[in-house]
Amino acid sequence: MKTLILATDFSESSKDAARYGYALACLIKAKVVIVNAIIIAAEIPQSGFVTWPDEEFDGLLKDYEKEIQKFRTELEAQLPAGAYRPQVVCINEAGRLTDVIKNADKAHHSDLLVIGTHQGGLFSRLLIGNHAEQLMDVTTGPLLIVKPGTAFNPLKKIAFATEFKNPEQDLEIIFRLISFAKLLNAEILLAHVSDNYENSKGLQKTMAEYLLELSNKADYPNIYYRLINNQKTEAGLSWLCEHGQVDMLAMAHRSRNVLAELFGNSHTKNMNKLLTLPLLVFPLNHH
Repeated sequence: MKTLILATDFSESSKDAARYGYALACLIKAKVVIVNAIIIAAEIPQSGFVTWPDEEFDGLLKDYEKEIQKFRTELEAQLPAGAYRPQVVCINEAGRLTDVIKNADKAHHSDLLVIGTHQGGLFSRLLIGNHAEQLMDVTTGPLLIVKPGTAFNPLKKIAFATEFKNPEQDLEIIFRLISFAKLLNAEILLAHVSDNYENSKGLQKTMAEYLLELSNKADYPNIYYRLINNQKTEAGLSWLCEHGQVDMLAMAHRSRNVLAELFGNSHTKNMNKLLTLPLLVFPLNHH
């Protein structure tokens, strides 16, 4: 059985992501693990802002237990009669979100982590940070980032963006993506952004042979290739997601050191900021 972890802090944006993940779990008949991390002071840079006295913590934990069960009931109440009803496990744990997620993943062997993007203002972001981007750097499995207000619709086309500089690495990710797409009967569009016409012609010919071999090996014919002519990767992918009838964008992500982050984010993190569609991230460092 597939297992999805739905991370929530009970904010509306995180609930939107969890609702999306729950609907996805119903569709692919997966188990659901709803996870809430009770943020401890050590995670907050200016720890003097927040403290949890020991005598209050038990009461806080009980409040979160009520909240997570209430949310579970809300999710289950929206199921139509006769629909698949996922097995649900609820976890409230104190600690850093990344640690709580790792513990849940180890205990339940999840196939996909679903999280929303943070909607707070600058002060809130300074305190809590960008959990989606933190998880992007440390998670060991696929991460699905869902924007606030995103309603679940059947996924008909998933675009996988790559530069095709490492075919073996791409192939590994594509096979993992095929396993996911098969559950949804979704098309996979391999998308490449380039403004080099001469090189692109050669790549298109190579890709035709690549796709034929890939389709035969994977026994999945619903795989296509598209070249997007643009000088900038993010602009090309944004155009594709807006005009290409794409329901989800998938990308590989390699975490970078602090110095690299100072001089520019990865394409994946840039697209996370720009994109309104769900973003499926495959980490390269940890699988």
